[in-house]
Amino acid sequence: MLIGLTGSFGSGKSTILKMFHRLGARVVSADEIVHELLRRPDVKSEIRKVIGQEVFNGPDLDKERLARRIFSSEMDRKKLEQILHPLVYKEVIALNKAHPESIVVAEIPLLFESKRKDDFDLVVLVTCEPEIAIQRLEKRGFSRQEALARLKAQMPVSEKVKMADYIIDNSGPLDEAERQVHTLWMRLRTQDRGSLND
Repeated sequence: MLIGLTGSFGSGKSTILKMFHRLGARVVSADEIVHELLRRPDVKSEIRKVIGQEVFNGPDLDKERLARRIFSSEMDRKKLEQILHPLVYKEVIALNKAHPESIVVAEIPLLFESKRKDDFDLVVLVTCEPEIAIQRLEKRGFSRQEALARLKAQMPVSEKVKMADYIIDNSGPLDEAERQVHTLWMRLRTQDRGSLND
């Protein structure tokens, strides 16, 4: 079973992913896949071709320059997504096929934006109050302006809620989020998708 785990920037997706891992899920993060992809010569060559040499420092991709560029230019962000998204989903789907007996949970920040919901058996949306997300991001070193820019670049949470199969509210204490994850995990282990969506 392939589960897509998504949510807005700062919602705590990685924390929820770790909870699923502790319960026994096989997990994968799109961000980690992207980290590896950005080191591949073919990917770097494509980025240089469609976005430009300005996001490179000599032969090396400058991730800070790239981040500034894509969060200030919707056109460049879409160009980068067109390069990376197909490669990310290829890796996720391959992992799921390699472990058909497992529950695979894939953390995909832009799952709905990339219109790939149908690749998953179930999509779990992690939500939290916007101000809490901003505070978490500030603790991670982002300025308030940077956090707001990244949140603005994503689909509104209200739209994601309509498309999600299951929602985990991560606004409160960790033990409350863990309770929600555990409840869903037990349902994943014992019921089929149809009953999960009831």
